[in-house]
Amino acid sequence: MNLERFKIWLDEENGSDFRTIQSRISNCRTVENYEGDLDEHYAKDNGYSLLERLTYSTEDQRNDLPASHKIPINGNVRTGSATLKQAVKLYMSYRSSNFEPGENSTKSFDIKQSLEEEIDNLETWTNFSYERDLKNSMVLQINELFPEYKIIGENNEGVEYLIGGKRIDILLEKQNGDLLVIELKSGIADYKVFGQISMYIGLLIDKFPERKIRGFIIAGEIDKSLRNAIKTTDIIGLKTYKMKLELNNEL
Repeated sequence: MNLERFKIWLDEENGSDFRTIQSRISNCRTVENYEGDLDEHYAKDNGYSLLERLTYSTEDQRNDLPASHKIPINGNVRTGSATLKQAVKLYMSYRSSNFEPGENSTKSFDIKQSLEEEIDNLETWTNFSYERDLKNSMVLQINELFPEYKIIGENNEGVEYLIGGKRIDILLEKQNGDLLVIELKSGIADYKVFGQISMYIGLLIDKFPERKIRGFIIAGEIDKSLRNAIKTTDIIGLKTYKMKLELNNEL
């Protein structure tokens, strides 16, 4: 599969944006993992037999499963039939077009790709900055927010507490030795954060087996998947935060 030319064709001839292009490429690779090289399928019969195999099965039709949600690949029913089959159809269309990108086309796509990657990096950095600011604000208000606890250690060692090669956002302790793990997310927290904080608690249990350990996930918004995951335990809680703007008189 000629990825570079296919990417430029999707950009110039199909009008796809960067994320859509990446999705099409990923879906084509998925099909290739099960069905072999797409170029060979094109050389054989313009991909018609492959597209036929990717068609919704009679058995699935009898089960009233929507065609847009199921697809048989290599003997297995897999999700995403619409996107996988559409990606293959687009690749076969690209091959039949005999598309030849010019030098300016290649440079243009490289510039677009670089800009998209810069945007993604900026979004990642922005989230990081928000979480850093949130953490700093919370550290300053720990006594108010968690009056029974203090940051563990004499010099705030509990901020980005290092254990097992991992960093806990904030680790608090009670006077009786109980520990509280704080995991902060600036945006939406989903079920993956549950696994993350559970790992931290497990590491702490190994290090402090005599202590009672609990945790809180604090986020701007809680995803339903996390609310479902949290039902399996009573040692992890959920909280959302609100940022408050204060104005000071200067004159």
